[in-house]
Amino acid sequence: MDIFEQVAEIRHEEGLQEGRKVGRKEGAQQTKRIVVENLLKNPKFSLNEMAAIAEVSLSFVKKVKKELGTQK
Repeated sequence: MDIFEQVAEIRHEEGLQEGRKVGRKEGAQQTKRIVVENLLKNPKFSLNEMAAIAEVSLSFVKKVKKELGTQK
């Protein structure tokens, strides 16, 4: 394997690692959104409590609530 192939392999592996990191982050964000959506369907908690439960910001909860309101 020459130097160019080694560099290409290293860059490929770095790209895979970055892709996995981005994928995990997006997956975690999607999971938090699902939690907020479920909490909003049965509002036993205040918006502040929902944000704390889902470990997101209050503005995130409000954004999801607004988006759900426009989907109906």
